[in-house]
Amino acid sequence: MYSLIVAHETRTLAKTPSLLWILLLLTAAIAFGAWASSSVFERQSQGATAISNYENGMRTKMHDDLAKYEEKVKASGGKMEFAAVNHAPGEGPPQATNAGAVGSETESFAVLPPTGLAALSIGQSDLNLNYIPVSMKNIIDATKDNEIENPVNLKAGSFDIAFVIIFLLPIFIMAMSYDLLSSEKERGTLAMVMSHPISLRKLMASKLVSRIAILLAVVIAFGVGAVMAVGSELNQAETWARFGFWLGATVLYSIFWFALAVLVNAAGKSSATNGIVLAGSWLAFVVVIPTIVSVVTSTLYPAPSRLDFIAASREAQTAAEFERMKALDQYYYDHLELVPGGEDKANDFLTLSLANNASIEKAIKPLYDEFQNQLNRQEDAVTKFQFVSPAIMMQLAMNEVAGTSADRYENFMKQVFKFHAQWGEFFTGRFLKRDPLTTEEWKQIPTFKYVEEPFSDVLARLMPSLLGLLVVVAALTAFAFSSLRKYRVAAR
Repeated sequence: MYSLIVAHETRTLAKTPSLLWILLLLTAAIAFGAWASSSVFERQSQGATAISNYENGMRTKMHDDLAKYEEKVKASGGKMEFAAVNHAPGEGPPQATNAGAVGSETESFAVLPPTGLAALSIGQSDLNLNYIPVSMKNIIDATKDNEIENPVNLKAGSFDIAFVIIFLLPIFIMAMSYDLLSSEKERGTLAMVMSHPISLRKLMASKLVSRIAILLAVVIAFGVGAVMAVGSELNQAETWARFGFWLGATVLYSIFWFALAVLVNAAGKSSATNGIVLAGSWLAFVVVIPTIVSVVTSTLYPAPSRLDFIAASREAQTAAEFERMKALDQYYYDHLELVPGGEDKANDFLTLSLANNASIEKAIKPLYDEFQNQLNRQEDAVTKFQFVSPAIMMQLAMNEVAGTSADRYENFMKQVFKFHAQWGEFFTGRFLKRDPLTTEEWKQIPTFKYVEEPFSDVLARLMPSLLGLLVVVAALTAFAFSSLRKYRVAAR
């Protein structure tokens, strides 16, 4: 009897024109979301590649000039000289012999590579650049202006597959399930169906199985298609492990909305009332509660204003510039015999410029740390409050699966700061000693390679969201089906 009802429901749904339109819209939304998110990452990747190639080209040109200079010195039996900072071509040793010029006037870009499933959820990647310029200049100044997109777009979020699943999929589910029992009750056929040897809960379960099977078949099929089309690293086991967690989270999230529809139907109200209640529930769980959580976390842990951060940076830079020129002028006034010549003075100013950058970074580092600590507290608070809304749990899970979470970006930034220190250490010592760089030393110039965090760390952050969804779904499903015991089959 149970399988018979499931088959009947499936055939009936297949003949329903509205279901076909729902599935077509869902398919189109998934396809467009995959295309839109892949375009974002492709644009970022192209930007990172273009700027990296440009900087690498500059260093390659400097290296070639250095190689020619070394051959010339070797042929003449002379000694390599240390070049002054000079932006105009002229005689003398090339700029490539000056470690300060190479380290401060060319940049190495630290790039955060996307995971194989990055296109499933844009997450934090539209707020933070995936490539950071690293040189002997102030690194904080290079990272404070990451928000380069339209602020309206950033506020609304991007259209990606995560948006389709979190915001649109519940609407499609509600359209398929708001009248699971009420429509038959209103037609007067429910009492006739219940005259057969089947319980109301089994009848509801059979209706759910047919709808869940149809909907999830479409979501999973086009989810796999999207991964095959816009995914990367498909030969890696971790990519498919991430996709498995994505499927699990999507199934749990879908069942939540179906269970909620069962609970609303169990109240015995009309189809119109059920639709209004479900629409209000969607608004509450997907829009209102996440907004309240965002407001609460930003109120509890307010981050310093970006404008304050930029203003403090400019004030530190102005003060450092003023003090630098004042100290330099006073020193040369008291020691006229030590006033350097043109080339030495250029190097002297580069030394002071490096010191200036260090003083600016030291002045604004506390504010930067405060800003980052407050953002981390906000993220921690959202993680704690996520269980009040399945949409929040789903978004956090999607970001972790796609590798676009705030935690992964923070791990990237820690490696960037470490690389900046290595870069400065390599060039500063050689510059201060006025030792000419050689082609052999160029081979030792630090390069950045992002070290992916262990997948166990990703799982540790992912599990609370998945387990939270599982507990909520299990509790809601049990409560919804138990509520059917009080359902009146016949209208009064």
